[in-house]
Amino acid sequence: MAKMSIREKREVSEEASPFFRILPGELRNLIYRHTLLDPDPIKITKNAKLPQPGILQTSKQCRKEAGDIYYQENTFAFGISHFDAGIYISWCKTSPQRRWCRTNAFVSRSQNWANLLIWLKAYWDKECGGIVGSEEGKFNADAKAATHLFSMTKKMREHGLLTWEDAEGFLEEAHKALAGIRPRWSWRSGSADMVANLG
Repeated sequence: MAKMSIREKREVSEEASPFFRILPGELRNLIYRHTLLDPDPIKITKNAKLPQPGILQTSKQCRKEAGDIYYQENTFAFGISHFDAGIYISWCKTSPQRRWCRTNAFVSRSQNWANLLIWLKAYWDKECGGIVGSEEGKFNADAKAATHLFSMTKKMREHGLLTWEDAEGFLEEAHKALAGIRPRWSWRSGSADMVANLG
């Protein structure tokens, strides 16, 4: 008898348990919601393994159906310090479901222009969301400036006639203007605590 590959075993396993698949879609969705939805934001940090509920790993059908519910109906929260959004960018790039889910971020009391520029570039490339608004916390001038930089980046991208290099040049000019008004922007640090929606 020939050995079965892991993929073949998984397909046989999925076929061997048809009970769940014959349930009406509405009932399966109720089960998924009961199993997967969390009333609190799901926290994603650099030190924690990215959450992946077991039900999303049971079959292709469950991954598709339950994944849509898990990623679209939960809120995911990221801690972002010094505008280092690397964990958020990586998380978004792993799947389209993650890229378009509801996310927010606690942006700590510090800035770093180089990190913000990396985030703006990823936003330009549509790899992740950017800061689109604040729900709570001190939405001070620095935090507002970052929000406007993301808005500016989106408008330049949608214009369609600019390359990233052109947009980066405009953003660097905006950075110089910010540094002229608030010197801490030129130091690459300052205060900007806020909880922001990412989109």
